[in-house]
Amino acid sequence: MNSAATIALAVSVLAAVVLLSMVIRYRAERRKLLESLDPKSDESLEDAARRVAEQAAFCDEIPRLKFRLDMLLKESPLPMMIVDGERTIINLSHSAEDQLDQPRRRRGLLETLESHELDDAARKAMETQKPVETTIRLYASGRRPFHVWVFPYEAQGAPECIIFLRDIAEAVDYGELRSQFAATVSHELRTPLAGIKAMVESLQEPELDPEDRQRFLARVDNESTRLAQLIDELLFLSTLESGPEQDLRGECLLMPLSEEIMEELRPLAERFEVALENQVPRDIHLPLEGRMATTVLTNLLENAIKYSGHGSRVELLAEKGSDGVRVTVRDDGIGIDAEHLSHIFERFYRVDKSRSKHLGGTGLGLSIVKHIVESSGGEVEVESREGFGTSVSFTLPQ
Repeated sequence: MNSAATIALAVSVLAAVVLLSMVIRYRAERRKLLESLDPKSDESLEDAARRVAEQAAFCDEIPRLKFRLDMLLKESPLPMMIVDGERTIINLSHSAEDQLDQPRRRRGLLETLESHELDDAARKAMETQKPVETTIRLYASGRRPFHVWVFPYEAQGAPECIIFLRDIAEAVDYGELRSQFAATVSHELRTPLAGIKAMVESLQEPELDPEDRQRFLARVDNESTRLAQLIDELLFLSTLESGPEQDLRGECLLMPLSEEIMEELRPLAERFEVALENQVPRDIHLPLEGRMATTVLTNLLENAIKYSGHGSRVELLAEKGSDGVRVTVRDDGIGIDAEHLSHIFERFYRVDKSRSKHLGGTGLGLSIVKHIVESSGGEVEVESREGFGTSVSFTLPQ
């Protein structure tokens, strides 16, 4: 169970204990008050007056208990309901009214929410006087999964229970997304491994031509490099997602850092016949830790060099504004079709898969950029028009 789910469970249990104790105490005080007003035949007038005086304090306590109960039902972020032994809804929180499909007070649990699973859970909890925990689906803006906790108690000898519900649709969606990601990673890892295996098998042929042998060895080297890069980027992305966000923040002078990165990328730019231009002012500081700043700039510049097209120009620009520092990598290359723009920051997404494979791309570079920038409180955006170049910008608050 992740930390968010653990915290939610702890809050739910704490709220259940508080609400349960308040309901029981409220009913007990009410019973004591009624008893105090019931005359006893063998009781003297003096004893009766003393007993009534002792119980008079309960008249002040009952309104306070009712107010606390009402406030808890009003402010609870989790949907909750109080149900009697006939499984009729006695009371419910505002969040239950807002999030569920029209639950009704003084109506049966099954009748109003149409869930046999929830009705059975309430019945079982009150019969055994033991809490019940389960997962069900209810109608709430569509049929959504809820985690349910049912806490039974007795009020004046009659069974009742409190039901807490937590919408877990996002957690379920995240689990499905994680499974899809695992499947995609497996595919991405198998692809270079399959290529390496096939070429190694070819290299084992004793009569293989020397030129073919060298060509296969070069391809094995390329696929091995691609595999190592993919693993490194996956590990880096995992570290980013599991580490504290404040570690990403820092400060570095942008001009010398960008000059160093461009010098390292110069051979790649010459290979693709791309001109690099550094238009960064000398006094701008980037509010990122040094390694993170290097990763963001390197990924953006390398991506522009590889995919802008031969003979294009790539510029690095930066400016300081009221909303922070804005950095832009702009090229005048082939551009990106509009249908791909909303997807380019997704993991493993490639505009041209065959070209990306030829160039050695992993499909993770822009995902890493987006994660670093947004985890540092910034925003990243892209503008492009097919045939007229691409501009990727990010803004970080100072």
